[in-house]
Amino acid sequence: MVKTGVGTPNRADVCSEAAKEWNKIKSKSRTEIDDIIRNYLATPYNLCDIQTIRPRSSAPREDSTPREDSTPPLSTFPAIHSADPILEISVNASAQRKAADEIKIAEKKVTEFEQIYNITTDSQFRHDTYNKIKNLRAEIESNRERIIKLKRNAGYAQKCKEKKRKILYENQEVILYDKPGRPPLLFEHPNLHDHIHDSIEFGEADKKRRKEVVKVRTIENLRKNLEENYDVYMSRITLKNYLLPRQSNSIAARAHHHPAWVAVAGVSRTETRDHPDGHYCLASVKYARQFATVFADNSVVISQDDKAKIGLGVPAVGRTFHTLQSVHEPVSVADHDFPLGNGQKLVPSVYLMIKPNELNDELRTGQLAIHVRRQWSLGTSSLTHMQDLESLVLDPQYNDVLKTNGEIRPVWVLLVDGGPDENPRHLKNIKTYCQLFRKFDLDYLTVRTHAPGQSKYNPVERGMATLSGKLAGITLPIDHFGSHLNTQGKVIDPELALQNFRYAGESLCDIWSQDLIFGKSVDARYVEELANQFENLEFEGTDKEKMEERNQQKKKQDKGDDSPECFVPWSWIENHCNLCQYSLDIKHCANTSCCGPSRAKEAMDFLLLNNGFLPPVTKGRDGHFTSAIHLLEYYDHLKIPGYDSHCPSFDQTTYSRLCCSVCGKYFPTLTFMTNHKRTMHPASRGRPKGKSKEQNSRVLDDFSLLPSQQKQPLFDETYLRDCISDRD
Repeated sequence: MVKTGVGTPNRADVCSEAAKEWNKIKSKSRTEIDDIIRNYLATPYNLCDIQTIRPRSSAPREDSTPREDSTPPLSTFPAIHSADPILEISVNASAQRKAADEIKIAEKKVTEFEQIYNITTDSQFRHDTYNKIKNLRAEIESNRERIIKLKRNAGYAQKCKEKKRKILYENQEVILYDKPGRPPLLFEHPNLHDHIHDSIEFGEADKKRRKEVVKVRTIENLRKNLEENYDVYMSRITLKNYLLPRQSNSIAARAHHHPAWVAVAGVSRTETRDHPDGHYCLASVKYARQFATVFADNSVVISQDDKAKIGLGVPAVGRTFHTLQSVHEPVSVADHDFPLGNGQKLVPSVYLMIKPNELNDELRTGQLAIHVRRQWSLGTSSLTHMQDLESLVLDPQYNDVLKTNGEIRPVWVLLVDGGPDENPRHLKNIKTYCQLFRKFDLDYLTVRTHAPGQSKYNPVERGMATLSGKLAGITLPIDHFGSHLNTQGKVIDPELALQNFRYAGESLCDIWSQDLIFGKSVDARYVEELANQFENLEFEGTDKEKMEERNQQKKKQDKGDDSPECFVPWSWIENHCNLCQYSLDIKHCANTSCCGPSRAKEAMDFLLLNNGFLPPVTKGRDGHFTSAIHLLEYYDHLKIPGYDSHCPSFDQTTYSRLCCSVCGKYFPTLTFMTNHKRTMHPASRGRPKGKSKEQNSRVLDDFSLLPSQQKQPLFDETYLRDCISDRD
């Protein structure tokens, strides 16, 4: 091939010139020929001024439409222009110089590939060469953009340097930091460690042990104290980094660069115990809350629980909370040789009143009320809780929660802890709840409890945790008016004991009433006496039941127990109550002379689909607990099992023993079933007459569970649709 600038060269002239050039070169040595070829390759050519001589094809011309995968013709390639000059680069800009060197290397390679592209006739080789040229030009463009970015950053750095030089010229102050990055707060507040120690310690000596007492505070209180007293603002995380780490060899300890000699004292928490009925009880509570949410205008949810007893003369908070203390000073606590006596504690009863409205978050944040009593000679019981609820109803500040249109809301849902003074399985508590139902003229009352050891799911526990945080570092006095205990810890002066308890209880109420909880004020009051508000209530019962009640009252008086107790006959409980393992439901009967007219007619008509009570906790075919509202809506199309039949802790044998053999009604205890048979089926008690011993034995054999019968369920399984499942 011969380079030519003519658009259409003569073929004969080109061949003649090529022959002459070949005659000159073929007689030379191989080294000289290589030098000539190298000189040809090193000579730059413009692709636009060079054409390649191609032989004419005798075949007819095909369609000139180019294929997508074919190499574009030479005329379609972009024209190669001279490279743009590189911007001026300073001497100390190493990154910019490195990018400029890469541009020079790439441009040299582009020149070589362009010459190879011009002298070759192979289409595939031309295609590969063109792609290499394209990639090299993209690399050149990338490096040029990198140089522009580096120059822009250098300009920013220069402006920042000028700004710092101007500030230095104005302030005439230089601070030398030992490390790069943001300096620690100790440069700005060199006395920060002393301020932290001063916020924790106070210099009064203990009268008994003569030790310096360290005032224990939470991290939040320490942060507020530093901000108020020393004008040192620190976030919670930053302040925690200036305290000693819990483990010095941990990864988290690396953030504690300059800690003060103050540590966070953490106490181990009690793990929640597992219980087989945990999910069952949660579903039971959810049933009641769903029902209250549907009829929110007539319902109220009250979560109640007794907080841990607060001892007098000892720190009010003994566990659960992280507290601050100096590592050099001990904490003053009462030793074992200073007896306080039994019952020298205060028992707070906490009530969280909730309006079951789906549009707000009141299922977690409601109105909180606290009633504090002394444990000595008073304590708490189901009667004290009913006294507290009545005082809340009579208080005008709770009218918005507990009343509607000036009357008490007719549907109540009580969420209790399950203790001995609240458990709905105990007959004494059941009678107290019946008295509450009759006293407030309710239409429906349901009491739900959680499984043993899982009271943390009770909504009131969130508020109780906040109350415990307010008692960190506080010791309630036990002898403000003088000591009422002897050396053995026994009360020797009852009048003085009442005064000391009253002062400690009112002090505790003042502490809890100062701050807001859930954004609302806390009503804390000290209750000193027990008053029975249900003495004048009357329940209808049989003459036999009234006679038995009079005999029991006479026996109590003979034993010296003069506390009055309201009479609630078992027949009234049978007609109005539904007793279960973890719940108690009391309904409004249809007899107007007994219960009066209903105030929540829509709710009562809805419950009449299931004999006036909420449906039992039921599992669907998918193993999930269903919705109570769906069960009532599709009650006619479903086979609802018995109450507590899906309770995991009940097997088939136990459940069959707790069901009445006459009517099949379920009771949570055998004592309740005995009372039921004695009251409702007096004729069926005892062995039937006129039947042989063989017949009786056969009846027992039929009632017993044979191996073939054990595989069959006690009740028909509920074939519910998937849409009824609680999971959906």
